Amino acid sequence: MYIHTHLAIRTLTLARRSVRIWVAHICFGEGLCRQMHHYVKASNETLRKRGYRLTPQRYMILSVIQEADSHLSIDEITERVQKRNPYVSLSTVYRTLELLRELGLVRENHLPGEQPHYEAAEGTAHHHLVCRGCRAVIHLDDALLGDLPDRLQSQYHFHGLTLDLVAAGYCDECWKTIKHE
Repeated sequence: MYIHTHLAIRTLTLARRSVRIWVAHICFGEGLCRQMHHYVKASNETLRKRGYRLTPQRYMILSVIQEADSHLSIDEITERVQKRNPYVSLSTVYRTLELLRELGLVRENHLPGEQPHYEAAEGTAHHHLVCRGCRAVIHLDDALLGDLPDRLQSQYHFHGLTLDLVAAGYCDECWKTIKHE
């Protein structure tokens, strides 16, 4: 198995004092490591083009979101970031997520009955199938709705579209439980 550790020293200024922290990233599998670095590198380019820097806090938040195997709430993101650096506040996470969302680097999902969750924004379409019973979330194929974004753009002259579909129903197990009762 390929394991790669990426270490960097970051300097944070807190209350007029500089604090040096170690930021470590461990990649399991060459593909995952490349994917994460590509996402953060592409995010850095977008930030710079829009006049922003990739601060250590933004880097940590982007990394946490990219490394996650599911959608993360603000509390989950904050907890994971604070494991790396306990000085990153909840308000910093909120402000950073808002900026990253506005820049199109993270996607904010509003699944039925849930607080907003975040994930890496990849592509212009993103679809979910959500179970009303057990709350399981299944990612659907982005091509599910075909060329609908192109048709909307050409027919309604609407540009820069993102298309997010959330379909709610019951998974097979929950459906069997409901029918059995």
